[in-house]
Amino acid sequence: MLICKAHKMSKVNFFLFIGVVYCLTIGCKKQDPSWEAEYLTPLVNSSLSFKDLKLDSSIRTDPNGLLELIYSKKLYDLAVDSIFTFSDTGIVRSFNIDSLSLYSSNISYPVTLGEICRNAGLLGLLILAQHGMQIAVPPISPISSPAIPINADSLFTTMTLNEGNIDVSLKNGLPLDITNVVFELKNETDGTIIVEGTFPKISAGTTESQTFDLAGKRIDNKLTVQLKSLQSPGTNGANVTIDTAASIVANLKVYNLHPKTATAVFPPQNLINKSQAFYLKGLPVELKDSKIKSGQIVLRLFSTLPDSIRFAYKLPSATKNGQIFEVYKTLDPAPTGGVSVFEKIYDFSGYNLNLEGPNKDTFNTAFNEFIAAIDYTGKKITLSKSDSFYAQIQLINLSPEWAKGYLGNQSFDYGPASVALNAFDNFNGMINLEQAKVEILTENYIGTEAQIVLKDLTSTNTKNNKSINLQSSVLNQPLQIQRAIDLGSKDKIQATTTRLSFDQSNSNINDWLSNLPNQINYSIQLKTNPQGNDRMYKDFIYDEKFLNLNLEVKVPLVFSAQGIELNDTLDLNLNTNDLSNVISADLVLHCYNQFPMDANIQLFMQDGTGSFSVPLIEEPNLIQSAAVDPVSLKSTEKKYSKLLISLNKNKLQQLLQSKQLKVQATLNSNKNSKIAIYNEYKLDFKLTAKFIYLNQ
Repeated sequence: MLICKAHKMSKVNFFLFIGVVYCLTIGCKKQDPSWEAEYLTPLVNSSLSFKDLKLDSSIRTDPNGLLELIYSKKLYDLAVDSIFTFSDTGIVRSFNIDSLSLYSSNISYPVTLGEICRNAGLLGLLILAQHGMQIAVPPISPISSPAIPINADSLFTTMTLNEGNIDVSLKNGLPLDITNVVFELKNETDGTIIVEGTFPKISAGTTESQTFDLAGKRIDNKLTVQLKSLQSPGTNGANVTIDTAASIVANLKVYNLHPKTATAVFPPQNLINKSQAFYLKGLPVELKDSKIKSGQIVLRLFSTLPDSIRFAYKLPSATKNGQIFEVYKTLDPAPTGGVSVFEKIYDFSGYNLNLEGPNKDTFNTAFNEFIAAIDYTGKKITLSKSDSFYAQIQLINLSPEWAKGYLGNQSFDYGPASVALNAFDNFNGMINLEQAKVEILTENYIGTEAQIVLKDLTSTNTKNNKSINLQSSVLNQPLQIQRAIDLGSKDKIQATTTRLSFDQSNSNINDWLSNLPNQINYSIQLKTNPQGNDRMYKDFIYDEKFLNLNLEVKVPLVFSAQGIELNDTLDLNLNTNDLSNVISADLVLHCYNQFPMDANIQLFMQDGTGSFSVPLIEEPNLIQSAAVDPVSLKSTEKKYSKLLISLNKNKLQQLLQSKQLKVQATLNSNKNSKIAIYNEYKLDFKLTAKFIYLNQ
């Protein structure tokens, strides 16, 4: 059995009645060595229509059934990376220590009456001799106490203070008033006076205090405190009991110590606690909010502190799943004369980056926090406010998923540019069009108004080196584009559509298209927000959502044309076992042409792999056009044509070896008239065969 298949609209029937032929052959008594049998059962049934045009376009049908060729080509996409990019931004913040805090201390030192009297000459000796007795003490001239050493080595070795305070209080435990009390606190090593002061009067049994500023003072761990001078009016003749153990108690309260530098045992404290905004430079837009699709943030920390430091970096402006971006890290002590370093890259994908600033009143501004702290170790270390700590925050390869704010009043010039046009590739001759239209179609998925100016649109046919410039009153005129509407997500954007149309009423579009261009040259200027920030930071843009500019060609198929090719390829699967006695065959191609155009038809035998393609007939044969009603301009009936194809043994073998049969029809209209093409128009064909068998 011989089996033949066809795809699409094809229908193949290939019946060979071997049994009947065999019986007739055996029963034949004639001496003729051959016997002829004709089978008119169709081998191929198929149709060609304008939808078989190999075009980079689509064919649509209008309400009246007239076909229209629609061709669309992208000219320009305005995307998020066209409007702005987050350039790799390195932000370096250098910090000296905000403040160093030292432990406060409270020290009391008594100066007894006996110690004072021993420095008071003869009067002092007389008073010492009256210990335990009641006497009237006469006025006492200025005397002094011995210097009392203070050892603070357990707390610090030395410190130079940016700020600090000391409260000096003197409690008079003597039985008599004292006046003009001069005290002094100084470094023991070099005698540098730290503080000195005078108390005019301290009544018996009372306490007087004064506060002194220690800013700028250098304090060593070994100090001396001394009552440099004091006087007394005596007891005015009244007897008092002399107790040489009675004392004047000096109390020193040192607090609010913030050294510029110190070698000391430091309490746990934050050395740096900074909250500050940083501005993203170089952005041509004013962003309020954004979500990062992809990118990284690099954090580098450097410390010169000779102690371990706990570091916390927070970027409250960046949140993901409700959590802010934050990093906690303990840096090792810096080596002597060196730096302790930490560096790490973090994935920044999926973070919302708010850029309104800490007070929600600005743009392109993030907000971050730096905290650097030390813990209590019980060991003395040397720290200085000149010790530095700095952090570098670098944003790299950031790509936004969306952004909101003001996208700026920007101008984009594109072109001169060119784009290939394949709409007329199969129109190999001439074409004259009616009612053609070319449109610049904009689809705006961006939340900003825009303005487009088409500056040039040229039709170029590189085959004949002919170019035609579009001439129109709407060329070089601004076209206003409305903003898209954000309904909550990228998938719910309501785009706006605007068309700039060129037809025969406002341009030379017919001549422009009749040039059969295979290349379009053009120049475009596009502006965003031509009215400025009139929406007050309500612009938006999403990744992969563009302001698209497309060239759209609409051609109602009413024309005169030469050389339009319609093609169809049919798959064949032939079993040749039962055709061994066939010595030749005649094929008959029956054509029914509904097109009001003549067609030259050709058949090709193909192996399906491209190894060979052999014409089944030597030359294309003419299939006549259908008649056209002069009123409706529609074809009245299909025009029938018949084509006889004789195959010798060699041609027959080539057919049997073929896997495909290609049908090609080239349509040509009358050059002096225009025709309309409707969706029902087809070129139907049917292939039948007559086989000649050898009588064995």
